[in-house]
Amino acid sequence: MNSRALNLEVVQPLRLCWWIFAVRGGLAVVFAVVLFLASSFLGIFFFDPVTLVYLSLLLGSFVLSNGLLLGVAAGFAYEHRLHLWWLALGEGCFALLLGIYIGISLMLTSQSLALLAGLSALGGGCFQIALAIKLREDRPNLVLLTIGGLVSLCVGMVFLEHLHQAARPTTLVLSAFELFRGIIWSVLAFRLRR
Repeated sequence: MNSRALNLEVVQPLRLCWWIFAVRGGLAVVFAVVLFLASSFLGIFFFDPVTLVYLSLLLGSFVLSNGLLLGVAAGFAYEHRLHLWWLALGEGCFALLLGIYIGISLMLTSQSLALLAGLSALGGGCFQIALAIKLREDRPNLVLLTIGGLVSLCVGMVFLEHLHQAARPTTLVLSAFELFRGIIWSVLAFRLRR
């Protein structure tokens, strides 16, 4: 079997799921824009407890919706006997648990905002690299997913190392990171759709 046939065999099942990556990318871009606007306009004068509650609701709903989307994707992949269903299920469970925790705690501080953003980025990066390893025969998507996963891991570690950073720089970096991640997922969806 030549390498082109092997690439098609690996990517073909993933092409059924292109919409998952498109929706994830769209959600991440919308979240990044809303987070940037919220930190720019709500945080112009101060980051009071009300603003931090709003940010916790925003972050929690984004992580929870991402987890629900991945749960649907895992069910779809399992139903169609795709070999990636367990990755989607694992990342979906991680995102659901993190989203529920954010929703239950509800009151973020600038330290917990950086902590939760770091955990989300680290978890997402680990699952993204696992997906890249699973798709290692598909070189172009392997490179895209590996770069995205490594950036996620690095950003997650930066968030965890700078827990005492003020809320405004944390939200600005988080919005830039989610914009980057949204672009990665959207490009992957476009490539799979083609």
